[in-house]
Amino acid sequence: MSAPAESRATRRESRSPLLGLAWRESRSTRRKLLLYMSSISLGVAALVAIDSFAGNINRSVREQSRALIGGDLVFSVRNGWTPAADSVLDAFRARGATITRATSFASMAYAPRTNATRLAQVRAVGEEYPLYGTITTRPPGQWERLHAGRHVLLDPALMIGLDARVGDTITLGYQTFEIIGALDQVPGDPGIAGAMAPRLFMSEAHMAGTRLLITGSRGDFDAYGRLASGDADAMVRSLRDRLDTAQVRARTIRQQENNITEGITELSDFLGLVGIIALLLGGVGVASGVNAWVMRKIDTVAILRCLGATTRQVMAIYVAQAALMGLLGAAIGAALGVAIQFLLPGALGDVLPVDVTVRLEPSAIGMGMLLGLWIALAFALRPLLALRRVSPLQALRRTDDG
Repeated sequence: MSAPAESRATRRESRSPLLGLAWRESRSTRRKLLLYMSSISLGVAALVAIDSFAGNINRSVREQSRALIGGDLVFSVRNGWTPAADSVLDAFRARGATITRATSFASMAYAPRTNATRLAQVRAVGEEYPLYGTITTRPPGQWERLHAGRHVLLDPALMIGLDARVGDTITLGYQTFEIIGALDQVPGDPGIAGAMAPRLFMSEAHMAGTRLLITGSRGDFDAYGRLASGDADAMVRSLRDRLDTAQVRARTIRQQENNITEGITELSDFLGLVGIIALLLGGVGVASGVNAWVMRKIDTVAILRCLGATTRQVMAIYVAQAALMGLLGAAIGAALGVAIQFLLPGALGDVLPVDVTVRLEPSAIGMGMLLGLWIALAFALRPLLALRRVSPLQALRRTDDG
C-alpha cells in the first residue's frame, strides 16, 4: 500500500474512536448543551413555519386562482361603462368569452322594521357571476334567487348591525329590496372582509333604480371574462389598441397570480428577516452557554492532553459535540415549525383569500436546519477555540493546588 493510501486509512480509523469518545464524553453535559442550543430552535421554527406557509399559500393561489380572481380576464374602467367600453367587451364575447359585470360602491342601507342604518359595500352583479367558484348562503340555495326579483343577500355582520332577519325589507337609495338570506362563503374574499366592510349583493338589473351611481359617484366598475379556449394574454394583445382607446384596463389571470404571489413573497421575506434576527439572537445565547460549558471542561481537556490527545483531536471531540447538539436543536426547531405550519390555516383562515392546502416544504425545512446548524457552529466556535490553549500541565497544576 502506498504512503498516501496508508495515511487516508489511518485518518478513517482514527475518526471512529474520536466520534465514540465525543459521544461518551457528552453524557454528563448533553442536557445543558441541548438547553443552550434550544435558543436556536426558536429561530429555526420561525423560519421553517414562515417559508413553508408562504409556499403553501402561493401553491394554493395558483390552484384556486380563477375562483380567487373571478375569471380568466378582469376588465375595469374608472367612470362607468361607456358605449366604447361595452364594444370592447362585445369583441371579447365574439371570440368566445363569457363576460359578466360587477359594480361595487359604498352606500347606507336602511332597515325600516328596526329603523337602523349601516354602511354597506354594495355589489351589483350580473347573472353569470361568479364565473368560477360558488357562493354559498344561509339558508342554502338563495344565490340562485338573487336575480329573480328585487332581492339582496347580506353579510352576517350587516344583518346583525341592522338587527334584520330573512324576509325583512331594506332600502337602498330609491328602491326597496327583500332580504332573502345571508352570505356564507364568497370566492376570493377572506372571511374577515365581511366584518371590515359588510357586503350586500344585489342584481345588476336593479342598480339604476337605486340612483346611487350618478355622475361623479365613486365606485369600482369591473367585468370578468371566462374563455372557452385560447390564451388570455394573446387575446389581450390582439385587442390592445381597442382597449387603450376605450380606456379599459385588462388583466389576465397570469398577471393577477404574479401580483398576488409577489406580495406574499415580499411579506414572507420580511417575516423571514425577523426569523433570521431571532436566530442570530439565539446564536448569542449559544455563544454564552458554550463559553460556560467550555470553562467546566478545561480539566477534562487537560487530562485528555495528558493521555496523548492532540489539540486537533480535542477540538474535533468538542466541535462534534457542539455540532450534534446544534443539529438536534435545529431538528427540534424544524419539527416545531412544521407543527406551527399546520396550525396557521386554522388561526389565519378568516384573513386569507384562499383555502390553504398544507403540505410539507422540504426546501424550507432543509434551509432552516442548515441555517440553524451553521449559526450554532459559528457562534460556538469562538468559545471552543479556547480549548486549544489548554496544556497538559494544567491538570498537574490543579493536582498540586489540591
